[in-house]
Amino acid sequence: LDLVFLATGTGVAPIKAMLESLQASGEEARPESCTLYWGGRTLADQYLDIQDMFPDLVYVPVLSRTDRGWPGTSGSVQQVLLSSKSNWERTVIYACGSHQMIQDSKVACLAMGLPEKQFFSDAFVCSAPNLLKQTST
Repeated sequence: LDLVFLATGTGVAPIKAMLESLQASGEEARPESCTLYWGGRTLADQYLDIQDMFPDLVYVPVLSRTDRGWPGTSGSVQQVLLSSKSNWERTVIYACGSHQMIQDSKVACLAMGLPEKQFFSDAFVCSAPNLLKQTST
């Protein structure tokens, strides 16, 4: 079993909790591989040292707005995942972050052969749209 986490922004918080739980579990409960793709706009959005916290994790930081000095991966987390993954039957994905990333990831991964029952997500959506909208009387 290959476990893949996709996160954007603060969506890494619930994934960090899952990684801590995996780390505390016995060897028999751990997946064969565990990879985190964490996306942000700029380097400042990568506010945790994930690799230091979880040294056995394959960690892929992804930035969508980079400058020439960024040595890492650029683009969206779902596109980076799609370009690096091949065995979809043995993959389970947990995605957490923006609603758009969740939707795009699910559609793309299912199209590549990921079984739908192996995609789990928690989308961050605005709970109070139009708060600033004024009403006229």
